[in-house]
Amino acid sequence: MSQEDDGGRASPIDGQGGPSRPADRVSVPVCGTDQATRLLVLTRLIASLNDSTPSDIGEYLRAGLSADLVDKLRTLPLSEALRFAAVECGISIVLDGTAMRQRLARLERAQTDRAMFEHFIKQGASPQLIGRLFSVSQASVRAARKTIAPETATGGRPKQPQEPLRTQIALTWKALLHRTLTERERYYMLSMQFTELAIIALEAVVEDEAAIARGRAS
Repeated sequence: MSQEDDGGRASPIDGQGGPSRPADRVSVPVCGTDQATRLLVLTRLIASLNDSTPSDIGEYLRAGLSADLVDKLRTLPLSEALRFAAVECGISIVLDGTAMRQRLARLERAQTDRAMFEHFIKQGASPQLIGRLFSVSQASVRAARKTIAPETATGGRPKQPQEPLRTQIALTWKALLHRTLTERERYYMLSMQFTELAIIALEAVVEDEAAIARGRAS
């Protein structure tokens, strides 16, 4: 009867207001001693029924609830709800496999983004680059640096890597440009190739190469 949405609210209905339709789901019964969970699901169901439009109620009826049961649940007082939920009463929790996988994927992406953000901070990328790659303000980047890597400082034009290292950086970046990667991924992979250098030094080479290319094209 219940699933959890992105805001953490238990809801037995889908985004259109009606009961969610089975799709890669499994029903988990609430054990006999877990009255609190049964009561939580029951009160959420009652609230949902009372907030439902006639069309929504029709969905509940088509899902298998009788009109008489719907009417009785809608008017069930709290004292009776407590007694109703005291023992097993037909309430179970539905796990939506598709929604759970999507939520886990979002969490994993957030963890990956956070790990990469910290990598750029620790490896001395400029606030301008981090702000562009992660869509955050430079002020937020500087505040994060104070927490994550207070010893890291970037300011002014970094010292350019000398030859032949500079050419190696330029060639590696050029190869990365021919791959299906985001700019963030390219800079990350470049930094992993040249771990002894601060990312801001790699930025300087990339920017100089881009300026040279623009000059040739003009």
